[in-house]
Amino acid sequence: MAVYALQPAEWVREPVPVIPSRIAEELDGCTEVAGVEKSKLKKFFLKREVQSLADMDYPLRREFEHELKEVQHIKQAERYLLGYDRVKQYSIRQQMQTLAGRRQCQWKLEDKVLFIPYHSDQTLAMEFDSVRNRENMVWDFSLPCSKILKGQIFTTLNVMLEQFKDMRKREHRLSGLHYLYHFCAGAGIEDIEKMEPEQAEAFEAYLDRNTNSRSRKMQLLPSLNFCRRTVFLQGENIHWEANIWYLERMKLPDHRINPSGSFSSVSFMEITAEGNRRYAQEFMKYQIGVTGQSLSTIVTKFGSIKNFLVWLSERGLDASGCTEGQIDQYLQEMQEREIIAKTFNEYVTGLSQFYRFMAVRGYVERMPFHPEYYLKKIVRPHNDRSVPEETCTEMLGRLHLLPEHLRCMYLHLWCLGLRISEVCTLKGDAYERKDGDTWIKVYQTKMKTYKRVPIAEGLYKIMQVYIRRNRIGPDDYLFRNRNGGAYRTGTFRQQMKKFCEEQGIDGGEYLFKSHDYRHTVATFFYDNGASLQSVRDYLGHSYQEMTERYIDYMPKKIAKENDEYFRQPGHNLAAGLRKGGKRGKQAVLP
Repeated sequence: MAVYALQPAEWVREPVPVIPSRIAEELDGCTEVAGVEKSKLKKFFLKREVQSLADMDYPLRREFEHELKEVQHIKQAERYLLGYDRVKQYSIRQQMQTLAGRRQCQWKLEDKVLFIPYHSDQTLAMEFDSVRNRENMVWDFSLPCSKILKGQIFTTLNVMLEQFKDMRKREHRLSGLHYLYHFCAGAGIEDIEKMEPEQAEAFEAYLDRNTNSRSRKMQLLPSLNFCRRTVFLQGENIHWEANIWYLERMKLPDHRINPSGSFSSVSFMEITAEGNRRYAQEFMKYQIGVTGQSLSTIVTKFGSIKNFLVWLSERGLDASGCTEGQIDQYLQEMQEREIIAKTFNEYVTGLSQFYRFMAVRGYVERMPFHPEYYLKKIVRPHNDRSVPEETCTEMLGRLHLLPEHLRCMYLHLWCLGLRISEVCTLKGDAYERKDGDTWIKVYQTKMKTYKRVPIAEGLYKIMQVYIRRNRIGPDDYLFRNRNGGAYRTGTFRQQMKKFCEEQGIDGGEYLFKSHDYRHTVATFFYDNGASLQSVRDYLGHSYQEMTERYIDYMPKKIAKENDEYFRQPGHNLAAGLRKGGKRGKQAVLP
């Protein structure tokens, strides 16, 4: 045997794996994690050959979670995952101190998984510190679906993160959006703005299957409309092809908008035929962009045209090929509904305007029907709409049961006869005292002008207290909705109707109508000697004929004139019998 073979073998020591110095230094700088948590992270980074904390992301977090649960069989892995998150968040804060780091950490849409706790705005990210492991914190933008859909979801996600600070509401919106994203990706929906009614119904059914109660579904469902609205409002350009338009995006001048109105969107979804829907969208685009009409007028008129296009679509007909006979059939069906003449004429006029537009655009050669053949004569009946004095007295007696803002709003109707839209849009600078008199400045949303009328001293004092108590500035709305805008007319009417019903006003028979108080005030002025012209100026009407319709004067006026006539000497019946007739003959009783 060779001599060297008898010599003892020299033991060669295996090199101990060492974590790269860069990541070791970065980890040592993070004081939020220590002990076992940091030790496990070091071993994991070494095993995965992680070179820098900047390489940490959500997929690596999932690998770490798998290592803890499946390899090391650690049941309480959350503490170590929290350590991972704390190190990542520390790394983000460090990177955000440099320009290159800010670019790398930028929260942007990419084909990868985004995890909200790793948001570049760490103040916002820490608001989710207690809900890191919820599904709605993880947004997988690597899913195989359209870029348009991903962009819409990402845009809406950012708005939700910014807008909703209440954690409960934020959870509802984020979870709803999360479900919407996965539903659309699975159903092949490429554009949420172009979702059809049946697809929206399918989404609701999807929520039914994936939630455990109806109440939970109703918490999540509003995220669809929120997403539609957000995408429409946030777009660089107006999305005229969207199935729902949100009118706030149109940026119309103030004189074309009623801030207290309820028109916030226009839907084309009900028009199922693609061609008819396109005609409707082009017509509305023209109406909004060119005509200069008020938004409420445009939307109201569009309602009749929309009904017609829905009728055509249900029968598989295209508006460009519609015949006179088909239009006649439609109008005949409208007449059978016993629509009043004024409304029916508005339907006919709307169709006429629509087809004139179609002809100008070249979709039809000429008007396919004769509107003048269908117009009905309008007979304007005079209706007594004044609120009985007893009802007003009963309302005033129970006014203290209403919230302060509703009390004040009602007083403006009862005292001044303002339109409810005018009451809802009053501002803090509306009242003034001049030369011992008190006045109110009112913007007439219907007439698009201001008017200034005197008011009672008592109402002036009440409103001064209200303004001071609620700290209302000169440019602030007196009566505000939950978002700080003008109080909605529809909301006021609904609340007052409910109040009158609950209080049993007029034996439970009284149906509150805000406009009736305008008739009441106009009639009161006229009955007490104000001229028709004075009442017209007070109401702000352009035409005397309109004022005449507001004054419930005929029966009362005739009775009053009769009383005054027969009270005059020589005009009563007894005097006539004593003195004789017109020709001086003695009256003879039979």
